[in-house]
Amino acid sequence: MTSGDFQERPDRDEVLAQLAVQGRLLHLAMMGLSTAAASRFGLQVIDQQCAGLLNQTGPMSVGRLAEMAGLTPSSVTGVVDRLERGGLLRREPDPRDRRKVILVPLRSAEIEEAFRPLAQQFQAMYARYDDRELALLNDCLRQMTDHLRAHITTLRTQ
Repeated sequence: MTSGDFQERPDRDEVLAQLAVQGRLLHLAMMGLSTAAASRFGLQVIDQQCAGLLNQTGPMSVGRLAEMAGLTPSSVTGVVDRLERGGLLRREPDPRDRRKVILVPLRSAEIEEAFRPLAQQFQAMYARYDDRELALLNDCLRQMTDHLRAHITTLRTQ
């Protein structure tokens, strides 16, 4: 075996350090995207994030939106009011509990068009991975989200 035949694999600690950096860079890029989109559509950043969350996950209660967005129920009330005024959601009575409402996302052709190129780029990227790899990536992202949400709760209760 010659030195050209051996590809040195990165050290695990190095890979973990790179993952930490890439995770932080991804977070910052997502924050930048939220800021740019909010500015473009005349929204506050948190409003844009909640509207996007509703569009991705579908109708939900105010409490569930607060939980998924990492907000307190009292702070999400203003977000819901602004999104309703902006035509990005409507409130419907919860069929199981008349005291509650369900937030139903309303589509915006302008917003969908603005995000279509990014969605197409993601689809092209996903095509490079097989089903097993996609399942692994999905599991990793789901677990990261769960850990982040748990940590939000920890930070709020300390």
